[in-house]
Amino acid sequence: MLERPRFSPKDFQTDMLSSQQDMIAWGLLVLPLIVLAWAAIWFVMIQAERNRYERYKRFYAIMEQLSRSDGATADKMAAAYELRNYREYAPIISKIFIDGKVRTDTGQALDKQLRETLDYIKH
Repeated sequence: MLERPRFSPKDFQTDMLSSQQDMIAWGLLVLPLIVLAWAAIWFVMIQAERNRYERYKRFYAIMEQLSRSDGATADKMAAAYELRNYREYAPIISKIFIDGKVRTDTGQALDKQLRETLDYIKH
């Protein structure tokens, strides 16, 4: 029967960075990986910002469709239904529509919203 060789932890220890050449080789391996990771993170952040902007543009288009006086009722109903997908805009939606109708005191509502926005920005 064959005897299994016995290894000690010292048998597996190697001097990976024992010379300058080893250090340069590891650096040339690690540096591109760091650059790739940074580029991937940057790309994801740019895409997320683009998606937020596109989502805002769709929300704005829906709000414009709802505010038109010449639009068909079915179109407005569909737009109102679509607003359910924009929960992040719930505070402003609730300020614009009161009891299912567009506010009529638009000047006062706009002034109040601008004051609240200034307060939010200052804090």
